[in-house]
Amino acid sequence: MRHDAVDWYAVAALVAYGFGIALVPRLAPVPERCPVVRVPLRGEPLPVRRFLAAVRRGSERRPPVARGLAALRAAAGEREAKGV
Repeated sequence: MRHDAVDWYAVAALVAYGFGIALVPRLAPVPERCPVVRVPLRGEPLPVRRFLAAVRRGSERRPPVARGLAALRAAAGEREAKGV
């Protein structure tokens, strides 16, 4: 059986009531009142998360947008180099 929920509080409640396990991003809120515990995933391969930047067509060449995209790419490259 599979459950789908888009709200992290609902996900935590499903787990707390014994309806399975969930993959939850590190920054997702989990209510303290829910008797659940976060267990970091370890081993190979480590799970990865991909992010996409969405901009209005043609705006990626505008200086402010281009600088923002460059900063995101640099930050992603630094994290990848550190293995994070």
